[in-house]
Amino acid sequence: MSKRNMLETYYTLFSLIEKNPRIQPNAIATYFGKTGRGRSPSTFMRHIQNMYKKGISREPRLTLKPFENCQNTIYFCKKTDKQDTFTTFLNLYNDKQITYVILLSGRDFLITSREKELNLRKFGLEIEEKSKLYTPIYTIPEGWNISVSEALDGFVNSDFEKGLISREVYGRLQWSKVDWAIYDFMRENMRHKFTAAARKVGVYPKTAKYHFFENILPNCVIAHYFFPKGYSVYQRMLLKIQSEHERGIVASLKKLPCTSYVFPLEKELILILFHDGVSKILGTFQEMKDIGIINDYLFYVPIVSAY
Repeated sequence: MSKRNMLETYYTLFSLIEKNPRIQPNAIATYFGKTGRGRSPSTFMRHIQNMYKKGISREPRLTLKPFENCQNTIYFCKKTDKQDTFTTFLNLYNDKQITYVILLSGRDFLITSREKELNLRKFGLEIEEKSKLYTPIYTIPEGWNISVSEALDGFVNSDFEKGLISREVYGRLQWSKVDWAIYDFMRENMRHKFTAAARKVGVYPKTAKYHFFENILPNCVIAHYFFPKGYSVYQRMLLKIQSEHERGIVASLKKLPCTSYVFPLEKELILILFHDGVSKILGTFQEMKDIGIINDYLFYVPIVSAY
């Protein structure tokens, strides 16, 4: 199979998993018309594993929606000295109160935590800005056979609908210890088998399945990822933007061949974009500012991240 045909197969597999994250090999084989004697559905599982190994896609992850009693706060911080920046990153990663950390270029850090008041001075960090974090969005690329630069060529001509995206905070999350235990096991890969979750948590598989579909999944968003060249090939840029056209901007990000991450703050959006040319990204967003789609923006270069 040619490289192009293989990539097309990967995109189709990604699309099937996006529509049904727990789709099984038999259903995939039926979609491709590869059923019957001498045709093994396990072939498609090998394709999926190869797709993940190459970083073209990743296992679908669960992210909890914001609730009154369980909502992440995001912190933009700067290290007060220039010493041991990576060691600080590792210390933040190992702190149980921190759910996500990005080391940005220079001495900057982006940190998320369920704690509304986080003591970061013990890490030698000064908080420069903090905000409540709302439901994240992970865009689904509309295609795979175009470069980021080509996709950006006509990006500013998009129909940027005016309006802000939702910042809904749901009621109180009332999960049991079993719910939390199953969520913690399944959140990195929601395709894990329920038998494995049941063994980990100490319940029956039917119980794990019930809690997952009835209590956990309705309270989460699913993060799907697609990177045609592989995750590690692309450069990343983090943009913090202010705009009255949030809906249109987020909708237009689907034109890019890679998944984009959108993190809504109280008054801004954080975008994490995957690209193959810094100047193209910056030129595009400056043009969007010039024509009034964006009020203002700042950009950062992510060095390393962990959750």
